[in-house]
Amino acid sequence: MSGEASPRALSPWDNRDLAALLRLQPIGSSTFRSRYASPNARGTVFGGQLLAHALMAASMTAPPGRDVTAMQFMFLQSATPERPIDYEVTTLQDGKRFASRHVRGTQASDTSACLRVVLDAQVTFAVALPGPEHATPSRVDDVDPQALPRLEDLPAELADAVWRTLGYPFDSTALDLRVADPAYGLGLSSPTPTLRFWLRTRDPLPDDPALQAAAFAYLSDWWLNFAAVGIHVPQLDRDGERLHVASLNHAIWFHRPLRADRWLYFDVQSPCAARGRGLSVASVYDVDGVLVASATQESLTTPGGI
Repeated sequence: MSGEASPRALSPWDNRDLAALLRLQPIGSSTFRSRYASPNARGTVFGGQLLAHALMAASMTAPPGRDVTAMQFMFLQSATPERPIDYEVTTLQDGKRFASRHVRGTQASDTSACLRVVLDAQVTFAVALPGPEHATPSRVDDVDPQALPRLEDLPAELADAVWRTLGYPFDSTALDLRVADPAYGLGLSSPTPTLRFWLRTRDPLPDDPALQAAAFAYLSDWWLNFAAVGIHVPQLDRDGERLHVASLNHAIWFHRPLRADRWLYFDVQSPCAARGRGLSVASVYDVDGVLVASATQESLTTPGGI
């Protein structure tokens, strides 16, 4: 599976240099290894890193001149930040216009000699083709995202309630999130389960389309699933209940080339939450109001004791 029988421990990440985090080490013609880890609040590898690495691994084997167009992804097991993850890429298709790759992510186990499968993904690439065009218009107001409230600017009592009920932290050194609806904040008092925000990496990234797409995959996992649970926070807090929220599956459609280091507007809605699962659907626009991507995520949303 990998070039080493016993992978060494990962180097610590500085929590800022996203390009360094996302770059993979080749250990074979179609197998790649993570070099750093980005832990989440639960002490496991942040799901956005897994999404980004799967896309990067697939991109490193794709034919030149083809942009990534879609990724379907399943989170299978949590990954520990202490050990590297190996990404094995299999070619599914290499046609004249499209190329598809399967990516399987595995990690050595702490308790047995067996490898743990932590993710499974399919990634598609295509050449740009002529055809009719349309897009849902953006509902964003003409505002400067830089002037909007940061997560860190929101009231402390709101941050405390979200942490008590969901375990969501309000800080990130690598990403900059601005709340698009200051009146509704994070949507806790909204009449519908929605969330709208601006998001970008804090630091500029190289002019590398594959890396920009991978960085978008990384940030697409940050707060997307909040649309499915945020509206329930007031009741959860009154009941003293805490939800376990974890990503189950994720999909991204890249409609046009984008830059993750420039402001992107996320218009997220949750059409349904039921039977311990919640679905979030996002339309993503650039600062010019152009629809550049769509993303969906289904998450586990169940009381922590279950």
